[in-house]
Amino acid sequence: MLVHAHYLMDARVRREAECLAKKGFEVHVVSARGPLGPNSSLEPSYEMVNGVHIHRVPLQKKRGGKLRYSFEYVTLTLLGAWKLLLLSLEKRFDVIHIHNMADFMVIAGLIPKWMGAVVILDIHDPMSEMFQAKYDLPESHLLIRLLKLQEWIFYRLADHLLTVSIPMAENVAKKRGCSFEAVKIVHNFPDGSRFPIREDRDGWPYNKDEIIFLYSGTVSEHYRLDIAVRALAIVSKSTPNIAFWILGAGNRLEEVLALARELSIGEKVKHIPPVDQAEVRSIMGKVDMGITTHEAGGFGDLYFSTKIIEFMTQGLPVISSRTSTIEKYISDDAVFYFKPEEVESLAKEIIFMIKNPSIVQEKIRNSRKILSKFSWQEEQKKFLSFYEQLIEMR
Repeated sequence: MLVHAHYLMDARVRREAECLAKKGFEVHVVSARGPLGPNSSLEPSYEMVNGVHIHRVPLQKKRGGKLRYSFEYVTLTLLGAWKLLLLSLEKRFDVIHIHNMADFMVIAGLIPKWMGAVVILDIHDPMSEMFQAKYDLPESHLLIRLLKLQEWIFYRLADHLLTVSIPMAENVAKKRGCSFEAVKIVHNFPDGSRFPIREDRDGWPYNKDEIIFLYSGTVSEHYRLDIAVRALAIVSKSTPNIAFWILGAGNRLEEVLALARELSIGEKVKHIPPVDQAEVRSIMGKVDMGITTHEAGGFGDLYFSTKIIEFMTQGLPVISSRTSTIEKYISDDAVFYFKPEEVESLAKEIIFMIKNPSIVQEKIRNSRKILSKFSWQEEQKKFLSFYEQLIEMR
């Protein structure tokens, strides 16, 4: 596998790699190299974790502008290609599994492909839509046209395509010019062993002195935490004992915290740096509701927040932007929807929840009923079956 990420922090890549290793496959992951912790040394260039061989190239993943992203994608492709070549000469891999972004990292798997390996492109995010949303660019912009071109080329160079949801599969199939059935779907649903369903929380809200809502994930322009902060400012006028916790990091974090101070609610917004999954679950156990405020549009309408399901497993009611992919999977009786990018709509929904705890509890019960459909344990079966078929066909 090749991934532009710090392997141990990427839940999807790690789940896929570890389930293959557990099944008896020899799995090697080539990834970026990150710090072991704040102000600490870098991860080792090689280690084995849960049966997976991790090879880290001398590249750190950092947030930045278009030039930084381009540098990292190109550098990882070149370093990854060299590492995969060396490993392939020794191992003769059956499968090379490339995780986007970027799609053109498929280049790194071409020599192993010529040596007989099957190349999979696992499309986590739609690259052209993401960059269009991130930099507010028109579809006619040269960068977006180039990104669409590389999607068209490298979707075709890969032997098989994986992606994360039904709408994403439809998007990928259209870009590649193939049938929907030709794109394999492996959802990013939580691992039940790491997020077991809690049924011991009663009497919402759970905190009696303070109502806390939590965002967990990347703090970037796509996820519009400014909307959550502005809604908090409105709600706090009638409910002063409300607070907002942000678990994660990103290029808009300081901007979001500055906005809270500007609106005189800085003391109500708490930032928690990224932590491992066990600690995430612990933090979810201290709050009253989960929230996702992602934007609508090209990228937003293709996005499915795994955090919604994680929140639900921990007995939390969820407030979400009403976007097409999430609405396709989760009905109104299990989640509180608001109009994307509308502060007043979000504030109104939060106030409604506070005033109607019985309805909140009903939606929590309804969400528990659907969780069996949203587990990695079920997706893992499909993923392993897909790999076993690939090996049998060789």
